[in-house]
Parts: sequence; structure tokens; C-alpha cells
Amino acid sequence: MAKVAPSNGDDNLKDVPTQLPHKAEAENLSQPEAKNITSKAFSMKDAEDIKNRVRSSLLQKDKYDVANDYRDSGIIQRIARSKPFENATLIVIATNALWIAIDTDWNPAATLLDAHIVFFVAENIFCVYFTVEILVRFCAFKHKRKCLNSGWFVFDSVLVFFMVLETWVFLALFSGSSPFGDQTAILRLFRLLRLSRLLKMLKSFPQLMILVKGMKEAMAGVVYVLLLLVVFTYVFAIICTQLSADNIGIHAKYFDNVALSMYSLIIYATFLDALSDFLDAIRAENQIIFVIIWAYIGLSALTVMNMLIGVLCELISAVAETEKEIIITDNVNAEMRNVLRDIDEDDNGTISVMEMRQMMVMPAAIAALDHVGVDPVGMMDFAEAFFLDEKGQPTEKSFEEFMGMVLDLRASNGATLKDIQNLVKQVNHRFAANQKAFESRIEALEGELRESTRRIEDVLEAVACKIQNIKM
Repeated sequence: MAKVAPSNGDDNLKDVPTQLPHKAEAENLSQPEAKNITSKAFSMKDAEDIKNRVRSSLLQKDKYDVANDYRDSGIIQRIARSKPFENATLIVIATNALWIAIDTDWNPAATLLDAHIVFFVAENIFCVYFTVEILVRFCAFKHKRKCLNSGWFVFDSVLVFFMVLETWVFLALFSGSSPFGDQTAILRLFRLLRLSRLLKMLKSFPQLMILVKGMKEAMAGVVYVLLLLVVFTYVFAIICTQLSADNIGIHAKYFDNVALSMYSLIIYATFLDALSDFLDAIRAENQIIFVIIWAYIGLSALTVMNMLIGVLCELISAVAETEKEIIITDNVNAEMRNVLRDIDEDDNGTISVMEMRQMMVMPAAIAALDHVGVDPVGMMDFAEAFFLDEKGQPTEKSFEEFMGMVLDLRASNGATLKDIQNLVKQVNHRFAANQKAFESRIEALEGELRESTRRIEDVLEAVACKIQNIKM
């Protein structure tokens, strides 16, 4: 169901309740406050809250893009901006990561000079490409100091520095021998640092980014669930340790102390490793512990672990919705900024109702609105109310406010109390405008009626005077 009105932020309506009754009010907490406490406890951020936060951050004017610091002309900046150059770098990064595995298995040499010619040539090829790549990106900057603003550039520069150090500098200064003596593991560590560039490839695979961000968002929730599991395990470990004191077999093997009991419960009763052997040994010696272990399995393996899965699934779904919102907002934001740049006649960075009407006939704007799921015709129905202030006077809106209206008018959005409030505001505004026009018309009719009455009275008075004159 499409939203019925744009959410333009004016919620101060006297006749509409701004908050529905909720059970949390009995504890002096409003519904949003109670929801906020729950989300803080488990980091179970609501999908709509995450999407709204992402939407507001993407609409900021100062969103950083390293390409904005590049030169405006020249072949170097053209190469640095090009998609083939970026894709080629990602391919080389992936190839280098695979080559590190081959080097680990088939290159026993401690230094590069002692290695087989194949490994020597491959390392130099990778070093040449990454050096050229970082130099191209550096030369593309209009002001070289601006390169420090790009976190990825600084990160890649550090990795290339260590790669050049290992491949060329150590080879030239120490004649192929290790500068660290027998500590060849340090050279291996330099080589393994290159694997960290695989993080850059995550940007090209949104599905992987969803999983990584989901893990980050779910970290606090996972910690709370695991803490609950530890509490259960600790309590049951003490019970099993004390009750098995007279059962030498299982006590020595599984429950000799609290630490061993917790280990046994986690491995055998939570992860269910060799569960049948574990339960058969306990059943043969102590039936009470056998029942207790089954209760623990119900709490840990069947309840807490599935709760952990639920937490992860919930957060992954929320992050997936967030990523979708990022893509939609980013694309429409870029398209609309280009359109606004073309139609902004007064060049003040704001949008008026006339500029919006011009925008609605531009193919690029219509395509962007269709991509985000907004009907341009339906959007124009709300333009009049959106571009009027509280006094009913025409006003201009900033780009951020306009994009907020666009995203609120998507057909996939559900109507909220705030939208009902905005609808009431629009209805009241139109009713007030119509009432004012009606009152003006009534006053005009009353004036015309008074004028007609006066003329009739003048005519009657004149007729009466003539009649009187005739009688005389």
C-alpha cells in the first residue's frame, strides 16, 4: 500500500494523537522508549530504523568519493576512474592470493633469490603491477595531499610498501639473504599481509558484504546468547560434578572438576559430538545425571543454539534490506542531483514547485523515480502541499528534503501514524483554503446583495416621490 502523504516533518497537530496507548505506559515508558531498550539489549536493530539511518546518511552533501579529488582532465585520471582498470586490479589481487597458496606449498626457499625462477618472476610481476597501480592512482590526484583522505589508498600504499621492501629493497641491500637472519617467518609475514587486500574485493560482491555486516550487527546479540549458554553450562556443570562424586567412571572421565564438566557439557551435550557414547556411559552409572543431561540438551542444543540461529537470521535479513536501501537511495540520489543541476535556474541548490514540474517531464528523472518505485503523476498530487509552508505560502525545499519526500512516496512503503497526521494536515490545509475562498465569495455576494438592495431602495424611493408629486 502506498503512502498517503509525504513525511515532511510537521507533526504538531492538535487534533491527532501523536502516540498510541501501549502496555509500556504502565511502567512510565513510551512505546518507542521500550522498543529502544529492547534493541539496545540485543542489538536487534529494526530494519526500518536501519534503512532510515542509511537513507539520511546517503543524502548528505559531503559524502566522500575519491574520484572527486582526481584531476578533471588527462589520461592518468581517466585510467584511474575507468572500470576496466578497477576490474583488472581485482583480478590481480585474486590471482596473487591464489599464488600465495602455491608459493606456500611449493617454494621451500627462505629468500626470494634462492627460490625457483618461476617464483622469482611471478613475485616481480605482482610487485610491478601493484606499484604501477598505486602510482597511477597517486598521480591522478589533483592535490597530492588529498590522497591521505582515502582510507583505501593509504591501506594499499602500506601493503605495496612492504611488498617492494621484500621483493626489491631487501634483495638489493642484502644480496638475497634475509635481513632478519634465521627469522624467516618475518618475511613470510610480509607476504601474508597481501592477503588483507582481499578485503577490497568484498566491495564487488554485495552478498559477501551482507554477511560481513550481518556478523558485525549481530555481534552483541551473539555475545548475549553465548553468555546465557555459559550460565546454563556453569550451573549444570556444578550439579553434575557434585552428583557424580560417587561414580568413579564418569566422574574421572567427564566430571572430575567444574572446568572439565563444562567442557564435557559443551562438547557432548551442546555440539552433540559422540552423544550416544556420552549418554550410554552416564546411563550405566547414574540415572539422575542422565535425566539432568537431557534437560541440559533441551536448553542448550535445542533452545539456546536455535535462538542464536534466529538472531543471526534476523540481523542478516535486516542488513540485506539495508543494502537494498543503500543501492536504491544511492542511484536515485546521483540521478536526481544531475537533474537538479540542469534545471536549477537560480543556482541556489533548492527546489521550487516550478522546478519540480520541469523535472517531471525529464526522461532521466522519470526513469529514476520509476526505478525507486515512485509514480510521478501521484507525486505531483502532493507537490502543492509539500511546497507550502504552515501559512500556506509557497516555499523552496532543500535537496535532502525533496529526496526524503521522494523516498517516502514509494509504493512499497506502508502507511504509518505520521503519514495519517500529514494527510490530516493536507486535508485541513485544503479545507481551510476552500473555506477561505468560500467566505470570500459569501462576502462578495453579501456586498452585491447590499448594493442591489440599496439600488432597489433608491428606485422605490424615486418611484414613491414621483407618485407623491403626481398626487399633488
